[in-house]
Amino acid sequence: MAPGQRSSGARLHDHVVDAVGRRIVTGILEPGAMIVPEAVRSEFGVSASVVREAFRALQGKGLLTAKSKVGTKVSPTAQWNFLDPQVIQWRIESDHRDEQIAEFFEVRLALEPIAAQLMADHGAEAAVTQLRSCVARMQAAMAQDDLSAFVQADVEFHGVLVSESGNQMFATLRGIVELAVGVREVLFFPFTGADRHGLDLHERLVADIAAGDPGAWQTSREMLVAAREEMREALRIGA
Repeated sequence: MAPGQRSSGARLHDHVVDAVGRRIVTGILEPGAMIVPEAVRSEFGVSASVVREAFRALQGKGLLTAKSKVGTKVSPTAQWNFLDPQVIQWRIESDHRDEQIAEFFEVRLALEPIAAQLMADHGAEAAVTQLRSCVARMQAAMAQDDLSAFVQADVEFHGVLVSESGNQMFATLRGIVELAVGVREVLFFPFTGADRHGLDLHERLVADIAAGDPGAWQTSREMLVAAREEMREALRIGA
């Protein structure tokens, strides 16, 4: 392992988790590789208790497997928790970025149209008010060419969509949806003509939900497909 440097103000445990976890997710440490606690202690200059705590955290993410008389190994990828926010972030910052973004959209396409239709079917006045507020903030941010404010409002819009659908299981996935929507700011894609169309679709979806329209799910899907194509084009141009 390459020597690690402690981030300013960060806890040693967090630094070890981030460094080792990142190496696993990016493939520097491959599945089946042995992780020797003493080597980690020496590299990072930490105590045995810090290493144990860090290893437990990585086991919780499915990245490490510890067995008596065998030692600690990198787990097969099939055991990784791909819904863990830190695992997601490591993938976004690695060569797996495009794969992670594609999977984000697949999850959202499976989830958000149903959430939107549930809101439309059950009525959700308070949530509709929140969604309208988000759209207004997005419009203002676009007018001011403020990408950060636009993304923040967009993140909240889609977070509200899944968390206020009435399905408690959907609500637990709010953080994943918000991470997915927020990728745009992480990658810093500027505004394009497609954004105006996307914002129109946000407005139309809110109107569909408020009216109890049985086609709300279709508007949600159309919006996500358009966003996916915009992202693909941005990644292609960036490449």
